[in-house]
Amino acid sequence: MSSPTCPFCNIAATNPPRPFHDPEPESESPELGPEKTAHLILSTDHVLAFLDIMPLTRGHVLVAPRRHYQTLGDMGVEAGQEMGKWLPIISRVVTTAVFGEDSDKAERHWNVVQNNGVRAAQVVPHVHFHIIPRPVTDGAHKPGFAMFGRGQREELDDEEAVELVRAMRLELEREVARIERDEDVVLRHTSQRVKL
Repeated sequence: MSSPTCPFCNIAATNPPRPFHDPEPESESPELGPEKTAHLILSTDHVLAFLDIMPLTRGHVLVAPRRHYQTLGDMGVEAGQEMGKWLPIISRVVTTAVFGEDSDKAERHWNVVQNNGVRAAQVVPHVHFHIIPRPVTDGAHKPGFAMFGRGQREELDDEEAVELVRAMRLELEREVARIERDEDVVLRHTSQRVKL
């Protein structure tokens, strides 16, 4: 179910599911204590999304299952469905927050990367997907060279992270409302039906 040495299991254990309409995820919870374990965007019964602490670009987000699976091949169908449901939603949330609501959607470029095993550049042995925004650099539309966990990375700035998470959580609330209205799909932060 979880691994005591896994940092993502620690994030899952210290960040219970939260409602989508909570734009202030950074506030301390008395039962968790003052130690913050992640800059959280999404926390459901089954899926977590949080900022990467060593981002390749501004807005680099990780999406992981709450339950511990070392590789994608270890996941079952229901766990895969939960991840698959949230990846497009979080991609839209991240790109809107990073590129701006008024940006041309055709100009929003990003990678979704998932690595399995050390030889495939998996650093944390807990399934996770990277959502990496790719803004235009130096006015050029050339592809970026920092891919698959390699490249120049700098430690995440906490002040910038708080503002970025706030923007992403507000966008998540809007996106969930849009999906429920336009697609007639009910998204809840918890689910009684799926037990993973």
